[in-house]
Amino acid sequence: MIARHTLTYVGSRAVAAALNMASLAVFTRLAPVDTFGTYLFILSWAIVLYGATCQWPKFAFFALYDDARAPEQIGTLVRILVGLLALTTLATAAAAGLGFVEARFAAAVIAATAGTTIFEGTLEIARTRLAAETVAVSVVSRGALVLGLGSLALSYEGDARDLVLAVGLANALAAIPAGLSVWPLVRHGKGSVTEARRLLAYGWPLVLSFGIAALAQTIDRLIIGKTVGTEDLGAYGAIGDFLRQSFVVFGESIALSMISIAKRDARDGGMESAVPVLRDAARALTLIGAFGAVFFLTFDETIVSILLGPAYRDSAMTVAPFLIAASVCMMFRAYYFGQVIYFTGSSTLDAIASTILLVATGGLSLALIPLHGVRGAAIALATGQALACLVYIFGANGRIRMPVPILDILLITACALVASAANSGIDLMFGTKSPALLALKVMVIALFAVGAVWHFNIIGLAEGIARRVRRAP
Repeated sequence: MIARHTLTYVGSRAVAAALNMASLAVFTRLAPVDTFGTYLFILSWAIVLYGATCQWPKFAFFALYDDARAPEQIGTLVRILVGLLALTTLATAAAAGLGFVEARFAAAVIAATAGTTIFEGTLEIARTRLAAETVAVSVVSRGALVLGLGSLALSYEGDARDLVLAVGLANALAAIPAGLSVWPLVRHGKGSVTEARRLLAYGWPLVLSFGIAALAQTIDRLIIGKTVGTEDLGAYGAIGDFLRQSFVVFGESIALSMISIAKRDARDGGMESAVPVLRDAARALTLIGAFGAVFFLTFDETIVSILLGPAYRDSAMTVAPFLIAASVCMMFRAYYFGQVIYFTGSSTLDAIASTILLVATGGLSLALIPLHGVRGAAIALATGQALACLVYIFGANGRIRMPVPILDILLITACALVASAANSGIDLMFGTKSPALLALKVMVIALFAVGAVWHFNIIGLAEGIARRVRRAP
């Protein structure tokens, strides 16, 4: 089951990532840099609003889920999300009515928040029910719909707000496949005051921590948009989103598959039963982080030239190394070490880590952006993500902590560094960037990565292949 679910999630997210890359390539060619920067600025506020209002219930639901109480828990979750979204809409509309924000800006923020709430809430129910296939369909559908609807919006008017509305609609429509798989439970599930109290008791610290985390993850962009300008934000956000999505694709796949299974094992047999799966997840994420970083650092110029429009490229190249580091740390923080809250029954550590992330990223952004521009923002983000990750590593108390197979992590990282050194040797020997040499470098990275996957039996692939070979006639 682990290998099948992981490969299903990885495969769907790889397709979705390709569609997201296509969207980025199309959007940065259809939209001027300042228009794309305005789009990212609106999305940043939507992320903050979602994180502060509608994000916590799905995490509380996953942490407390019990098959025996599924209808009541799902029915309660749906009602909580609808209520929160309604209150959020009313509050934002009031702010627009009082003149604090422009009406179209407020409408775009609400549309993005609503689309995200519908998509993420539906997928959380489906993935908790281990409905991997329908979750995968929804993930791919979102990528295709964002590309199609977003391109239409930019071609029609070319306005950043219309692009945000299109993305919000794409999220809502993409939730349909996953929603259909759990619709019987949603339809028959009744709200329960008892379940609502349980969700609130677990999740109320998350209200603050997720709001802080959402602000922390976007504060660099908000400061850039208000100080340096949306034009610089366009290039910074474009390469940042590409790198973050690339690592999120795989990190989220690990969380959706392996962490879900580990949570089930811990529920059935205690934390000790979950440790083998969690150690394998740590190895898988290390492989993704180490070889992903080597790949992007090796092909950064090629990727940027293909992915982004000409007006975006110079600025993107200056921040790429720092954003790669930030993306790797974010992946480990969000999709491994941060998952400890689902095993401890307490979200206090998440609130502490989110606060550290906000203080470090915000403080360094205010200090470095005036001096170094978007490069200062990238340094601030990388530092903040690393510190927040360390909070989870050293802040966990007692027997319940995420295992860290240090030796395996070091060996996998060493394999990636050897692959990087081999490619540096190729550069020294030939000194050109012909397609043949680029293909050779890809093969070198792939060879070392496959070797690490096989040696460490990551997600059970080596064992599964060997078993099939033995069964073959």
